[in-house]
Amino acid sequence: MKLRPYQEEILSKIRLSMAAGNKRIVMQLATGGGKTAMFSAISKMAVDKGNSVLIITHRKELLSQSGGTLSRFELKASELTAKTKKIEQGILYVGMVETIKARISKPGYDAFVKSFKIIIIDECHLQNFNRIFESINSDQYVIGATATPYRDGKMKELKEYYDDIIQGIQISELIEAKYLSPAISYGFEVDLSNVRITAGEFNEKDLQEVYDENSIYVGAISNYIEHANGTKFLAFCPTVKNSESLCSQFNEAGISARHLDAATPANERAAILQAYNRNEFKGLCNVGILTTGFDQPDVETIILYRATKSLPLFLQMCGRGSRIAPGKEKFNILDFGNNIGRHGFWQADRNWTLSNPETKKRKEKKGEYPIKICEDCGAMVPASTRICPHCGFEFPAPEEKKSIKIASLKLLTPTQINRLAELATVQELEEIRIAKEYKVGWVLYKLKTFNQFKEYEKLKNYKRGWAEYQWRSRH
Repeated sequence: MKLRPYQEEILSKIRLSMAAGNKRIVMQLATGGGKTAMFSAISKMAVDKGNSVLIITHRKELLSQSGGTLSRFELKASELTAKTKKIEQGILYVGMVETIKARISKPGYDAFVKSFKIIIIDECHLQNFNRIFESINSDQYVIGATATPYRDGKMKELKEYYDDIIQGIQISELIEAKYLSPAISYGFEVDLSNVRITAGEFNEKDLQEVYDENSIYVGAISNYIEHANGTKFLAFCPTVKNSESLCSQFNEAGISARHLDAATPANERAAILQAYNRNEFKGLCNVGILTTGFDQPDVETIILYRATKSLPLFLQMCGRGSRIAPGKEKFNILDFGNNIGRHGFWQADRNWTLSNPETKKRKEKKGEYPIKICEDCGAMVPASTRICPHCGFEFPAPEEKKSIKIASLKLLTPTQINRLAELATVQELEEIRIAKEYKVGWVLYKLKTFNQFKEYEKLKNYKRGWAEYQWRSRH
């Protein structure tokens, strides 16, 4: 298996870092960039030189994926899982982190970890790997692989465990080089004002209540139909109840979907994933089990039916749709959690360090990342965009976008009014209606998206559910 040019460059940088005396190195590479192939290549080079390697992972899906990739490098790994009764001598091991953590104090396990020349930790940004370092000595090399070397708040900084970080190619560059699919993002307002923050993340119970609103379920279905109808989708939900309900709503709408969560029996989970791979149904709704270690290139739409404060989680969820596949030109992100406004676009360039971001300097309010909605196709784009990259719509220059004056509107002809209405915001449509003394129905006829109906509902202070009723009655 041959590595890509940017992967070869990362390997060269890792060698230089080791030559400079660094023994604990974070290797960053975006989801879809091939970090599993990277640490498999590193394992191959080490084993060929007679050096022993231990790969530590945190999920069963990732364990099987690692084994599959290793085999393409002509490597056979021994596995260390909860079912392992006796440790056999081997030059290459793949182990579950929870298994090692649970047994690290037992005779033989501390020595087992210390016996390897190179230790590779996948998803090294996760805190549950911290304890492993208690059994790593100064002579061993550690390579932590992750797409998101990010820890926040009171988490221990990665610099406490690692000496250096090698940053890989940006997502935007991977897209340009045709290694990843470009994304079109659509955002939909969800009121999170009453959701508490627990341990740095949105409270799960509060999220369940928010996302159990019928209007939001209906909004998810209607916006999928509007922006991504017929595409294969993967939905991420905050709780099992939300996931099961969303799945049920899709099926009632005639869009076939299945549900998965951590309690789904292993054989049933495997059967569902195999059926999904065979395209026997359109969508998969899940809770927390398909964010990492899941590779389904033909997924065309990611539905973020949840909100998260975690940048790594946001990027990982979006990244599940970024793989390239025959006939796939792009993928959609339907954001029902204000996540893009909170974290920025999935494809935005980012600079990673081993230090945690300074919490006081981070703004938690909406609009930290300035965005706007294309008035033609409804896609989210950076606020500075002049021409929509998805549909070619040309945004009026700031100096051209003058406020609409009631007196001037009264003088316009019906033809002029219709031309103006094509580019008008919801607020401006209401100003036109008042100036020309039109009925409310005139505005409703001009509204094109569910999001616009929600905006008009808020503008007119209509009772909650009005927008949903109006939208459904027209579709």
